[in-house]
Amino acid sequence: MKKQLEIEKETVVNGDAGDGLDLAQLMERIRADAEKRKRNSLNFTPPDFSESIQTSFTPAPHRLPDLHLQPALERREHYQASYLLGFHDEAFVRNAYKVILKREPDDAGFVEYLGNLRSGRYSKIDILRSLRFSAEGRKANVSIDGLSWWVNLRKAYRVPVLGYLLQLAVAIFRLPVLIANHRRLEAHTAAQLERVASHLNEAAAQLSDTEARHYENNRRLFLTNQGQLEALRSALRVQLESIVNEQAKFVREQADVAREQASFNTAAGARLDQATEQLRQQTDAQERQRAELAGVKVELEKRIDGLIDRLQGLKMGLAQQENRFTRLIGGPSAPVADVASAEHGHLLDAVYVSLEDVLRGSPDDIKEQVQVYLPLLNDAGITEDVLDVGCGRGELLEVLRDAGVQAKGIDTNRVQIERCQTLSLDVVEREALAYLRSLPDESLNAVTALHFAEHLPFETLVSFLDEVGRVLRPGGLVILETPNPENLLVGSCNFYLDPTHRNPIPIATMELLVQARGFADLQVLRLHPVADAKIEVKDQLTSHLNHYLYGPMNYAVVARKPGRTDA
Repeated sequence: MKKQLEIEKETVVNGDAGDGLDLAQLMERIRADAEKRKRNSLNFTPPDFSESIQTSFTPAPHRLPDLHLQPALERREHYQASYLLGFHDEAFVRNAYKVILKREPDDAGFVEYLGNLRSGRYSKIDILRSLRFSAEGRKANVSIDGLSWWVNLRKAYRVPVLGYLLQLAVAIFRLPVLIANHRRLEAHTAAQLERVASHLNEAAAQLSDTEARHYENNRRLFLTNQGQLEALRSALRVQLESIVNEQAKFVREQADVAREQASFNTAAGARLDQATEQLRQQTDAQERQRAELAGVKVELEKRIDGLIDRLQGLKMGLAQQENRFTRLIGGPSAPVADVASAEHGHLLDAVYVSLEDVLRGSPDDIKEQVQVYLPLLNDAGITEDVLDVGCGRGELLEVLRDAGVQAKGIDTNRVQIERCQTLSLDVVEREALAYLRSLPDESLNAVTALHFAEHLPFETLVSFLDEVGRVLRPGGLVILETPNPENLLVGSCNFYLDPTHRNPIPIATMELLVQARGFADLQVLRLHPVADAKIEVKDQLTSHLNHYLYGPMNYAVVARKPGRTDA
């Protein structure tokens, strides 16, 4: 370190750095060396060590005054154009802003004017004129004597041909002045360079003196601290020996504590394993009891649900019987025989509901299946005036209500109607054909009848389609869903599980019937294929068997009433 400082000092003092001496780099190296020596001088001092390392401080060198190559702007009441033209480059642009606009230049304007000035596109007169006669300059209204003459002369320069001749004449006339200005500029430039050189030389000399003093102080400090460091090493050696002895004693004590801890952990581990095993056995016993209780709870819940269903059925049956009895004895206008005949048709309402609950499927399954009809209504723009004939438990009505479609249902089963009304659905007890005949022409947008057509005689089905065509508005939809006899299991067996079914209706028959009654744009949707495992397809025969045994169990015919433009 000492040798390196001596070499650097000799280099700076003797001027071996050459003309390319970089003062910034040199100062940076000096600061780095000082910081490094400062870090190396920081050492641990024991609390009872009486001596301290001596330090010395280099007095701050005298700071050179700032070097300015252009005069400072003087604040005046009136300015001469020639005074502002005496500034150059950045100083000219900044002073022009301060004098004319009475503020510092903004970044965009400063960059633009300085670039135009350096490139020669603008002269100083052009910049003064642009600032003085801008909207902000007119508002400031600063008086600059002699600017108008220059501005007028610059305007004359822009006149074609004449401006060029005028510039040539002025240039020839001012040639002696330009030569004198050039000589003054050379002398001024030389004087400025001399000032810069003198300033740099003075800074280099001051820097060399500072480095020499700094080096001498550090050398003395190093020699002084060297003896103190030796004494410090001896004291530290004694303290380290004491610390090592204390550490060895502490290690022996820790070993004794570790042995005792290991013995305690062994005993505690055995007790913990024993307690864990007991807790596991208790937990297993509790889990078995909980499983048994859960099974008992499920069985009780099933029994309670069965009893509730039976109780509900008994209540519904009693209500039906009470209703029939009331009609028999309390109807003053209708003969008893007619009332009895009308009530005879509702004796099996509860039985049919129980049968449908088993054969039709759960309401949630049916609501999932009828979602297929929502896109048809949406595509037709139907949001109201929908009639669901034979609405049953009201699954389609619930789906339409949740989708924002206004719909009404009709059915003849009072048990089903009461169930729908408890769900706040708009349902009335009416016979389908009679209700349709009571409606005015073109009063509905859609008529749906899911698993309704198979309950009607052929003549009644034709009359039903005629009435549907009458009450639908042009463009209205009719949707008929019925069991699909193409599925052999449906056509030969499952269809007849419902004793109220009359006969299956083949797809072709339903298509011909709907088209014959005047409906258009007919489409057939094959729905609800059998979910059981199918026969592995090996040839055309097994493919046909899959189609007729596991094919769609239902189908729907969707048709549109022709509009006036279709007639």
